[in-house]
Order: sequence, then structure tokens, then C-alpha cells
Amino acid sequence: MVLANNTRLNVHPVWKHYENVEYIEIDFSGLTTDDEIIDYVLKAVDLGMRRPDKSIRAFVYAYQMKTSPRAMRTIKMLGKQVQPKMKKSVIVGASGILSLLMKIYISYTKSNIKYFTDKETAMKYLIND
Repeated sequence: MVLANNTRLNVHPVWKHYENVEYIEIDFSGLTTDDEIIDYVLKAVDLGMRRPDKSIRAFVYAYQMKTSPRAMRTIKMLGKQVQPKMKKSVIVGASGILSLLMKIYISYTKSNIKYFTDKETAMKYLIND
């Protein structure tokens, strides 16, 4: 999440817990350059690849994220690699062109990521089996 002075709270993806359920928080908010986005995705995939299949729950923030076709190609490739590890995933804040790019991502990776407009509803979905 980006603070008012453009300081990012999470510069790396992190494992968190909510109601005794572990999930990875992936916060793309405010990232705008290909290099920032690709580096962040690489870190998230690295964390995820260490887990058993179908064990990862992911909470993705995408407020004010901007991306390019180049970055999306990399995101799609890495996303396809990590999909066998994914149990559930949600995204909050994807709008405009990013929403369209996410539909392409979903089609390519066969992701089951669900779109939400608020964090609380997304979290309830993410932690329930």
C-alpha cells in the first residue's frame, strides 16, 4: 500500500496471517516501471515456488499500478509457472486497462484469481475454504 508521501509499506511480497490462515500479500500499488514490476513478481514467485502444490493463498493489491506489454509477458510466464501452487487468489484495485490486462493474464495462466472492490470482502473469500 502506498502512503500519502508515496512511501510503499511493503517493498517485498510478505507472508501474513489472518484468522489463522496464511497468505502471501503481493502489493503492486504505485509500481509503474517494468523493472519494478518484474522484480516484484520475481520475488513473489520465488516465495511461492517454495510451497507445496495448491497451498498458496494470495492477496494482490494493484492500486495505481501501471504496466506495459513487456512486463505483462513476464508476469504471464511467471504466473503460469506458479499456478500449480495456488489454492486461491484475489486482487483488489485493478481497474481500467489493468483490468483488461488481468483478463489476458487469467486466460493465459488459467488462474482462478477473483476481482474485488474492497479488502474486507476479498479477505473473507480468500480465507474461507
